[in-house]
Amino acid sequence: MSKRKKGVSLDEKRERILKIYHESLDVFNLKEIEKLGSKAGVVLQTIKDVNQALVDDNLVDTDKIGSGNYFWSFPSKVAQQRKRKLEDIEERRTQLTAKLEQTNAAIEKQRALQPESQDRVDRLNKLAVLKREVDEAKKRIHLLKDNDPDLLNQLDTKAKIAKEGADRWTGFKTTFILPDNYLDNVFNLKSWVIKKNSCSSAEVEKWLGIPDDFDYIE
Repeated sequence: MSKRKKGVSLDEKRERILKIYHESLDVFNLKEIEKLGSKAGVVLQTIKDVNQALVDDNLVDTDKIGSGNYFWSFPSKVAQQRKRKLEDIEERRTQLTAKLEQTNAAIEKQRALQPESQDRVDRLNKLAVLKREVDEAKKRIHLLKDNDPDLLNQLDTKAKIAKEGADRWTGFKTTFILPDNYLDNVFNLKSWVIKKNSCSSAEVEKWLGIPDDFDYIE
């Protein structure tokens, strides 16, 4: 089984059409170029577009003579095109180099006029670091506060006092009525312990010795 013939790329088509002009050093109309290009292996239907692209790129010259358009191209034209392109690139490079030097000079001038600018940047960076340290310190303080031994001791003391008070009034509930502010303190302490230790109300009441019927008297 024969292998499928590989198609001709656009660059190859351009080279083959240009080669026709350069080897013949002659002038052609479009029909003649299509005929010669087809013999050179370029698909007939694509020759017109390829030839026009060469004209657009200034690689092929064209002129209208009478009622028809004629085309030609000489090797020297390609060389001249490449030379002009190199000259354009070199000129562009020179312009960019000069612009870069001007920009660098302007930057150095500004640095000389404003020597404090870098110092200001350093200060701002240091300020940002200090702000982060303060935020971290606040977090640590909050954490330590939540777990501070003194606060825990105070809680334990309050709990013991509340428990002792509850023990004292338990046996005399029938003859003594506790003031509302005392009951408020007990209930506030109970709520605080529940929230702080994530335990149930029954567990706290048992730990503090609070009876089931402990409540405000209406």
